[in-house]
Amino acid sequence: MAAGGSLSRSERKAAARAEILQQEEQRDRRRQVSRIWRKPPAERSPEECQVLSESEDIVRELERRRKRRERLRRRQEEVCDEPEELKRKVTELAAAVRNAKHLVIYTGAGISTAASIPDYRGPNGIWTLLQKGRTIRATDLSEAEPTLTHMSIACLHKHNLVQHVVSQNCDGLHLRSGLPREAISELHGNMYIEVCTSCTPNREYVRVFDVTERTALHRHHTGRMCHKCGAQLRDTIVHFGEKGTLRQPLNWEAATEAASKADVILCLGSSLKVLKKYPRLWCMSKPPTRRPKLYIVNLQWTPKDDLAALKLHGRCDDVLRLLMAELGLEIPRYDRYDMVHYGHSNQLRQARAMGDYLIVGVHTDEEIAKHKGPPVFTQEERYKMVQAIKWVDEIAPGAPYVTTLETLDKYNCDFCVHGDDITLTIDGKDTYEEVKTAGRYRECKRTQGVSTTDLVGRMLLMTKAHHSNIGPKGHSPWTGVSQFLQTSQKIIQFASGKEPQPGDTIIYVAGAFDLFHIGHVDFLEKVHQLAEKPYIIAGLHFDQEVNRYKGKNYPIMNIHERTLSVLACRYVSEVVIGAPYAVTADLLDHFRVTLVCHGMTEVVPDKDGSDPYEEPKRRGIFQLVDSGSNLTTDLIVQRIIKNRLEFEARNQKKEAKELAVLEAMKRLEEEKH
Repeated sequence: MAAGGSLSRSERKAAARAEILQQEEQRDRRRQVSRIWRKPPAERSPEECQVLSESEDIVRELERRRKRRERLRRRQEEVCDEPEELKRKVTELAAAVRNAKHLVIYTGAGISTAASIPDYRGPNGIWTLLQKGRTIRATDLSEAEPTLTHMSIACLHKHNLVQHVVSQNCDGLHLRSGLPREAISELHGNMYIEVCTSCTPNREYVRVFDVTERTALHRHHTGRMCHKCGAQLRDTIVHFGEKGTLRQPLNWEAATEAASKADVILCLGSSLKVLKKYPRLWCMSKPPTRRPKLYIVNLQWTPKDDLAALKLHGRCDDVLRLLMAELGLEIPRYDRYDMVHYGHSNQLRQARAMGDYLIVGVHTDEEIAKHKGPPVFTQEERYKMVQAIKWVDEIAPGAPYVTTLETLDKYNCDFCVHGDDITLTIDGKDTYEEVKTAGRYRECKRTQGVSTTDLVGRMLLMTKAHHSNIGPKGHSPWTGVSQFLQTSQKIIQFASGKEPQPGDTIIYVAGAFDLFHIGHVDFLEKVHQLAEKPYIIAGLHFDQEVNRYKGKNYPIMNIHERTLSVLACRYVSEVVIGAPYAVTADLLDHFRVTLVCHGMTEVVPDKDGSDPYEEPKRRGIFQLVDSGSNLTTDLIVQRIIKNRLEFEARNQKKEAKELAVLEAMKRLEEEKH
């Protein structure tokens, strides 16, 4: 040994080699013991048994690891209660829901798996597959629809059985289900909402597309700008390792207040591994006896199972279906609505081409409510909208829902025309059965790429970007949606093709004309009355321009769809597709405009702050026109939201009838062959 007690270089090397040899011997020993330990006891030789007895510490460690793996495996297993046991538990849960004074629901990824959105810790969950080294399949969340569980929760809230919902999900399905914004806390954000934090209060932009395509952990700017202040917008997502600072849509204040008042908490589809870290949500400051009663619905183990008053091992949709039946509540369906759009106009165009005179029968509110459910528009609004379509010669107000030979004879009609979808009475019968049998029925093709389902879905965040024109697919082939593709032929079919004639008063109007409705019709009718020979040119702004001055997720309809809608109006002679926002001297001179009209709505300044109607005002040809109608696109959306659950209940029955007819048609076809 060298002076001072330090080892020489050769001694240090020898000690290092000895340590390495010892570690290798220990590894070999553990491998040997592990190999023997894995054998069934009956297959071990006396020598191997001796090795195990001499390595008790290693055996104990192997046993501890085995038990830990087994415990983790059991926790990941999905366990289902037997049907009768599940029904018994649901009955107990229903009693708790009825008697609760302040029920709060906590939701996790498990409630969205029925919408084809993967969970995280299930057998095919994101984290589970990543741990196994498997690839994650890309999922377009924007095409997902609210599940039975989402719709049930919205219904329970409407009936005051649920006071608040705390969600870990970012998929926006709770909002699409009709649950009010104030009734939900989205703790991890919403992938359809981006905000401007420079505006006070923060300005929200609710989109119909995923705003997180360019964002990530600690990188939240979406690449879009606030239309009000010009600042960069950011997403609302709270990633792992981040602390959410936005007031909305996280709504932490309402979540903690709801938890403090709760006497019952129902956890649906959450592993609770994240939520358990939020003590404020579990009232941990209260004595255990004063904390809310906890009910858990999950197929897997959760860290709160031992504290639960009841654990239901079942799929969320299955449990909620039984629960709603036990409570005597009908589950609303996220489905279809009726509106007048360019698809209807196209059917009327085709019908007019089959004859010389077109009479359109329009049902009363009472008839529609009886056979289908509550209509979106009143009968007077529908009468006026249909009469404004330029291929319609006459309307028949109060037409019966079932078209009979007597009806055709009353109006001296040779035959009737309908689209190639199907309409059924309240008892499931074809409304055109009698005229079909008599050979006085004709059929035209529905307009591909448009349905009321798609349009309303865009309003309520159901589909992807509203410019993509890809909507949800219905179960019934008559109510499905395909992609809308604009062609020059479609525009030609809708356009009048008439040039302005000498003596015509050329009037220019401009706007979004989104969800072309009775408010637009009233305005254009008033403009049409301003001249003896009016020639009205409608300037339609591009989608990006409309979004700039209207914000939110407008326009609902894209530029191509809005073009067809406006061209179908009898008061419009020509459409300028993608008209400039500012009415310039070049535009006025090019079209020889003699009058420019605008409604009584606010005129938003141009990008540079200037008045877009400055030039026509300077020329003295600008005029404000009061349509007398207060209906706007915003009001239409509000109507649908207000009556949403009624509409969805109606359409659940509607599609069930259609599917029954489809099955009957299939059986008849099979019998023929």
